[in-house]
Amino acid sequence: MQDINLKTELEKAQIEISQNAILSEAERLLSVDAKKEAAISDRIYNSALLSGVDSLIVELLDPSMIFNLEAIESICTKYRLRFLDSTLFKGEVPAEAIRKVKHIEASTGLRFSKFSIIAPAERFRLKDSTKDPILLAELPNGRYYYIHQWGGDMSWKEHILRYPFRHMGTLASTSLVVGALIALLVPVQFSDTKAEFFYRFFMFSMSSALIMTLAIIVGIMYSKDFSENVWNSKFLR
Repeated sequence: MQDINLKTELEKAQIEISQNAILSEAERLLSVDAKKEAAISDRIYNSALLSGVDSLIVELLDPSMIFNLEAIESICTKYRLRFLDSTLFKGEVPAEAIRKVKHIEASTGLRFSKFSIIAPAERFRLKDSTKDPILLAELPNGRYYYIHQWGGDMSWKEHILRYPFRHMGTLASTSLVVGALIALLVPVQFSDTKAEFFYRFFMFSMSSALIMTLAIIVGIMYSKDFSENVWNSKFLR
């Protein structure tokens, strides 16, 4: 048994209290942080109930991350994507995106109130879709601030397959190209060059018209529309 030195015990008590205080403060900060992230998540999923951006000073944001509506419409039309309010998104917004919002707001003093998402139409009706979205925060004057993209890059094959459905012009050009390929590849034997030319031209014209007509009929049957008409539509077209 050893004698007890009160000063030593006082020092031990002080260290223990300090450690407890540090732990308590760390827990408090983690709790505050979690509440902030939960509030941001709530804003993303319920942004339609809010409007605008509080105390916005756009100059504090990275200008290279600010995009106008025309640029967004261009890529949505080009790659057959939708640009809709984040409240309509059926998937889960990753924690990394929420932390980015928190970091931007903490470093600038801004508070984003409304969010939108660029994604294929299926991401707005299927929770388990694997297509890749982009989260944006709304700014004044029809501008949007890039927050986060998750998933991988779009396949070049998808780009090619979606090209005909951008608008009527791309469908027509695609029909003409396919019609020309059919006319060139169909085996024919004519002794007269002029007769062969007119035959191939006839095949080209008929094939192009048939392909375009079938595409339009299928689109009507399945209630599909061109990308330029549905890029910001809430309806499943």
